[in-house]
Amino acid sequence: MVCLLWLLLQYRKSSQGLSLRTAIYPLIPVLWLILSTQWGAFDPALRQAMERLTLMGAAVWVLVSLVWALGTVMRNHSIMDIAYPLTPWAVTCLAWWQWGANPSLHVLILLVCMTIWSWRLGGYIAMRYLPHGEEARYARWRERGGASWWWWSYFQIYLTQGVLIWMWTWPLALALGAGAQASVLTVLAVASWMVGFVFEAGGDLQMHCFRSNPANKGKVMDQGLWAWCRHPNYFGESMTWLAFGLFALAAPWGWLGLPMVAMVFWFMNQGSALSMTERYMLKTKPGYAEYMARTPAFFPKPPRGSP
Repeated sequence: MVCLLWLLLQYRKSSQGLSLRTAIYPLIPVLWLILSTQWGAFDPALRQAMERLTLMGAAVWVLVSLVWALGTVMRNHSIMDIAYPLTPWAVTCLAWWQWGANPSLHVLILLVCMTIWSWRLGGYIAMRYLPHGEEARYARWRERGGASWWWWSYFQIYLTQGVLIWMWTWPLALALGAGAQASVLTVLAVASWMVGFVFEAGGDLQMHCFRSNPANKGKVMDQGLWAWCRHPNYFGESMTWLAFGLFALAAPWGWLGLPMVAMVFWFMNQGSALSMTERYMLKTKPGYAEYMARTPAFFPKPPRGSP
């Protein structure tokens, strides 16, 4: 019912009718419920993975609804950015508690990697945004939303991101079914996670130090990892989700999580994550166009003159 109401509101809000992009998010949970009743009959392992994923989807919905209520009271919807990394961790732990009576070493290593990634990123975002009020993007949406923003924000921000987060957790739901002990896949997954952690956490730390220096106000950060690519944090985030996809490959039907990994890479590289940031930086940072000309956007490359 929530999804159908969301679809109707999307239609009424749009002056040009529904596009595929605006309609797809409300339809995904509906399509999932229809398909899971059919696919679950193929194999017991697949059925259990689908049950985990359905539970995780319901938990995501409850959590983002609670965060929306808190953000509405605080008049600060930036807290959804903090909830982004914590939500997959919370729902994965819930599914593990429900089905993981005897977890393998492979699954335990996955949970450790998830915990470190989730709380490190959530803590960094909280430290960056909470002291300064609502982030500019959400503030602009609030201004445009007017009197209806208090309820429309639930659909535009929270349910949209909630569906996206739930889709990205598919590899995690599958990975929890891995019965094998640590293997070559475990090593590859941890290696991918470590690359992701270095680029994301390292990039965030370098940017924090750069912004903390008043002499750098208005300047472009083009040092350290930011000389290797313009968005080392986005690249690191993608490598983290690649690691989760590799963890899933050790489980039956784990390859079904790979399309979600590809979606993360697309979203971070070609989708709205990178494009919105680039447009904002071009408007606000003199010299950013020159930085774009000499530095790759997403996939790292050693800067010229580096050893």
